[in-house]
Amino acid sequence: MTKSKKWPRREFLKTGCRAAAGAAGMLLLGGCRKERDFDLIIRGALVVDGSGRPPYQAEVGVSGKYIKYIGKTGNGQARRVIEAEGLYLAPGFIDVHNHTDVQLLVCPTADSLVRQGLTTVIGGNCGSSRFPLTAEMLEKENEYLRAEYGLEADWTDLDGFFRRLSRQGIGLNYATLVGQGTIRAAVVGYNNRQPSAAELEQMKELVRQALKQGAVGLSSGLEYAPGSFASTEELVELARVLRPCDGIYATHMRDEEDQVLEALDEAIAIADRAGVSLEVSHLKVGYPRNWGKIDQLLNKIDEAAARGLRLGADVYPYTAFATGLSIFFPLWVREGKKEDFLGRLKNPELEGRLREAIVEAEKNVGSWDRVLLSSVRTEKNRWLEGLNLEQASRLQNKDIFTFIRDLLLEEEGQVSMVCFAMSEDNLKKILSHPLTFLCTDGELASTSGILFRGKPHPRYYGSFPRAIAKYVRQEKIMPLEQMIRKMTWAPAEKFRLRRRGRIKEGYLADLVLFDLDRIQDKATWPEPHQYPEGLPYVLVNGQLVVEEDKITGNLAGQILRKDYKGWVT
Repeated sequence: MTKSKKWPRREFLKTGCRAAAGAAGMLLLGGCRKERDFDLIIRGALVVDGSGRPPYQAEVGVSGKYIKYIGKTGNGQARRVIEAEGLYLAPGFIDVHNHTDVQLLVCPTADSLVRQGLTTVIGGNCGSSRFPLTAEMLEKENEYLRAEYGLEADWTDLDGFFRRLSRQGIGLNYATLVGQGTIRAAVVGYNNRQPSAAELEQMKELVRQALKQGAVGLSSGLEYAPGSFASTEELVELARVLRPCDGIYATHMRDEEDQVLEALDEAIAIADRAGVSLEVSHLKVGYPRNWGKIDQLLNKIDEAAARGLRLGADVYPYTAFATGLSIFFPLWVREGKKEDFLGRLKNPELEGRLREAIVEAEKNVGSWDRVLLSSVRTEKNRWLEGLNLEQASRLQNKDIFTFIRDLLLEEEGQVSMVCFAMSEDNLKKILSHPLTFLCTDGELASTSGILFRGKPHPRYYGSFPRAIAKYVRQEKIMPLEQMIRKMTWAPAEKFRLRRRGRIKEGYLADLVLFDLDRIQDKATWPEPHQYPEGLPYVLVNGQLVVEEDKITGNLAGQILRKDYKGWVT
């Protein structure tokens, strides 16, 4: 691996053109002739082009949205020049598993995403999307959006949501899956029952409609109600709808702990029977008693790939997962609408069974000091954010069950938490596997404004810089070019993102400049709202969205839709 030189802050931005009226064959932007003419030239950087090829020295010329030239620009002139000696130039990073959607309406500059080098994200994961919405779902959605963001939805389908984003503009490229859980809620409701034949056809039609409107595939979140109530056969039927346009089936599997091997078997079987490409979401093995299953898990992936199944998996570079605190209760408790869940928590006749569930959950996590409260809904309980469950329950003089139940009731079920449950050695094995990509599994945040709140998982801010800083520079588990490929070209190929993910002539100029010696995630568990260091420039579609470590405000992003040929453009 080629090391970068120490960055002496010599990179700078030059404006205007250098007059060369006497030089034969040259042309200034104003009208004289020259060999080449660019909007931007990047000079002096080591290019890591996304293909897996080792870094090489080259100049890159950008015109409009596109990379026009790679090599020696010579006498070529540009409106702007970045002198990037000591820096590496990579394709913009691609996050295939993100939960951003309406947050772009309150922070269109996509602060926490672009600052870590992300130029494309794919939302709608884990079975949940902001569409399709029935009239009843739209009413509930607007109650939530008004309270949470001061927003109101004016859409019920993907077309409407994309129109809303387009009217406003966005700072990075955005694509989305459609959520199987959302579709099931729209047709079957929130209860544990199988759909009728007519309902199944209605769900399939909603998948078709979302695909026609540009969704890149279907996601499932099989640990969450109501998507969790779907049978394998139902999921196969929905996934078959993806085949004509080569859509992705992305799944948060039914189990990531005790039954993780069986859950992977089901995911592979669904994709196999449906004849579609599989993406396993945030691949992990949870809880210490299961950590030894990692080799079997990865072998199953290898065997399926060897049989010809197109599959991949994404992973975030941390050993803690984040979800809702309600996940510690079994599905029968969480079945139905929010009111049903809260009603069961209040029911004294169920308290014995609920207490047993929390005792079992403690066996899984090992100790309640391994679970941090990351966000709550009310100001009253804001002081609990950042505390672990053991601390919080002790400070309120409550046993752990009573504390969890009371908090969920006070917050109407809206409590987020982080749980330290995975092995560092396993994480390195997953990261090193040739079929894995990087992800955040987070959503858009910011160090100011309405998205500056709570104690979110540091992955919101740091996933991609951390992968380079910790696992390439420090741990050296793979060469830089291999990690960059996992962040760029490999996911672009998987999701068929047209002309993205490579530094190649004719490709879109989504680009990141970073200093290998200085790149570092800064977000911590106590103080997660911190941008990383060492990524001074980020371009989206040829425009600077980060310049000298500052967000420019350029809304250069595009809505990406899957077309009838299966490309995402």
